[in-house]
Amino acid sequence: MVRSADAPRPPDDSRWRELLSRAGRAGRWIVDHDWAGTPLGPLADWPPSLRTALVVCLHSPVPAALWWGPGLVLLANDDYLAGLGPAGTRALGRPAAAVWPDAVPALTGVLTAARVTRHGDDGAGPVFSSGPVVDAAGHPEGVLTTVAAAPGGTADAAPGDPVVVADGDRRRALRQAEGLARLAGALSAAGSRDAVMEVVGAVTPGLVGADGVRVAAATAGAWELTVTGDAGTAELRVTDDEPLARAVREETTVPLPDGLCLPLRDGTGAVLGALEVRWDGPAADEEARRILLDAVAGLCSQALRRAELTASARAMAEFAARLSVTRSTGEAIEVILDAAPSALGAALPGLAMRDEGRRVRLWHAELPSGLVATFDDLTIDDPRPIAHALRTGERIILRNRAEFAARHPGLPDPAGEYGMVTTVVLPLLDASRRPIAALGFGWPRERALHDDDLALLDTVADLCEQTLERVRLAAAEHNLVTRLAGRLRTSATIGPPGLELATRYQPAMSGLHLGGDWYDLVDLDDGRLAVVVGDVVGHQVEAAADMAQLRTVVNTLIRSGVPLAEVFPRLTGLLGVGFLGTCLAMVVDPVAGQAQVARVGHPHPVLLRPGRPPETVWTGHSLPLGLVRDPVPVTTVAFGPGDLLVAYTDGLVERRDQAYDAGVTALHEVLVPVRDQPVEVIADTLLTKLSGSDDDQALVVIRHAG
Repeated sequence: MVRSADAPRPPDDSRWRELLSRAGRAGRWIVDHDWAGTPLGPLADWPPSLRTALVVCLHSPVPAALWWGPGLVLLANDDYLAGLGPAGTRALGRPAAAVWPDAVPALTGVLTAARVTRHGDDGAGPVFSSGPVVDAAGHPEGVLTTVAAAPGGTADAAPGDPVVVADGDRRRALRQAEGLARLAGALSAAGSRDAVMEVVGAVTPGLVGADGVRVAAATAGAWELTVTGDAGTAELRVTDDEPLARAVREETTVPLPDGLCLPLRDGTGAVLGALEVRWDGPAADEEARRILLDAVAGLCSQALRRAELTASARAMAEFAARLSVTRSTGEAIEVILDAAPSALGAALPGLAMRDEGRRVRLWHAELPSGLVATFDDLTIDDPRPIAHALRTGERIILRNRAEFAARHPGLPDPAGEYGMVTTVVLPLLDASRRPIAALGFGWPRERALHDDDLALLDTVADLCEQTLERVRLAAAEHNLVTRLAGRLRTSATIGPPGLELATRYQPAMSGLHLGGDWYDLVDLDDGRLAVVVGDVVGHQVEAAADMAQLRTVVNTLIRSGVPLAEVFPRLTGLLGVGFLGTCLAMVVDPVAGQAQVARVGHPHPVLLRPGRPPETVWTGHSLPLGLVRDPVPVTTVAFGPGDLLVAYTDGLVERRDQAYDAGVTALHEVLVPVRDQPVEVIADTLLTKLSGSDDDQALVVIRHAG
């Protein structure tokens, strides 16, 4: 199998580099420095959380430092470095342990505990405020420290010369820092995309002094945008002639007469939405305002990405849960076609599997009839992507229709004709890593599939593969037990004259849980009939094997004329106690008009007489099958013309969500309306009306025909 795709395009970081270059000597040094051999890695690979925090740090009007990663590598603005004295010029890019060892415990505490700290409020020196910087998943990755001047108007970031900061700049910096901290805190608590957009709309206007703020969120691969602002929530299409739509569509900042519209990007450069800010009249200090907006956009982008990952994880958990309870290939395919596209935000799913010969069958959920028709003649040798993936096990990702045309020149493109731009085909493999199916779907707008998206596709494929393999094994074992049970149960159900008989055996299928219920009919002399219904504790083939052995021994004992009371202790003597179960044995004598009943731990049979309600045939107490060493009580009941006897295993009446007695009552209620129907109809009705069990079921219905 091949699971690969072209590397995602790098984000456009020209704006970010420009902001760093204009942030004094420290900013220029950071841009020009070779970070490849450092713990931070190449500059182009720095995550969005680091980029956003660094812009805030370097452009802060007060001394500010960013301590990043487990080693707390220092990145600081010129004012902070000046406060370090002569050592400041050599401090950039070094760990805190080498720059300021005494500060390491406090900084580590902020990083590990993810809490804000403040020192120096006693007025004797500068005030240090440190807070965590979190990534898109909410994990602390660094610490941002700002230094406010003491009442005398100076701020001392560390031992060394003080830095003079104007009171106006200090107050403005504090307001912005508090606003950004408030925005970051509120966004970190927002658990969904709607909550993120609500926070941005509520907090951003006061932070940037704007008259109005709108934020648009884009769903990857979809044309619709969700827009939140003062007027509430609305829908917008990416193709609309609106600034928010243009910012998303063109992936660039859109200037407005009274404001600005910025695209919101994740760490890969993919656009998650857009932020529109408008002022009532001209705003001063345009460069400082733009830097602040970039910081706000960065925080918003991280929060949207975090919400997207959370929603994706929730959808995948739901997908896995739905797959876990499927019990057949048909059920699994239905869930895959319904839930996998929902988890991925995709459309037009189809699942291809091998059919007879070299033909391929396409399973689908509400695909357009015209699109389905194009796959009517699909064979395993077909060059189209879904057949190719099924044949070779290769994952196929086509980001746009130009890639399809380049890969398949001259081949019709039905997915493109029905509005798909980016399409994916996932091969689904069996335990031997051979392709058994191929799942295809797409998006109506080009979707850049990055590392996180590819990992998600792999997870979807893995879940589908495990489920299809599980239900395949379950079906194989189910068929084995069904065939075994079919060979063991009595083939003829005619019985002696005067009796009408119907028998049923229905194996359960719940994962790989297959049981050992059985029934047996034994013709005896004088027109009598022995009826045995049993249930071996356990599942899978071992239970079926125990069932076969028990059935054979019980049958032999009854045929040998062993009295009913002695059958079960004799069974224990012959086979020991290496098994456990329940069993009911009845000898029905239509000539004498009676039935003898012996029961060891098994459900009581039901007797239904003409014109009377169903009644339970009570017997004496006995230990379960496998523990019986003494003769068991035998109950004799009258069984005359028109009477009906029903013997069954507990799978017919037991349910996890109801009491056992409620199941027996339900059986009685189902019997009454069909009491006069043929016994075959009665048996079918019982299985149909009392369906839903996780256990297998055996059933014998006997009527005295007179």
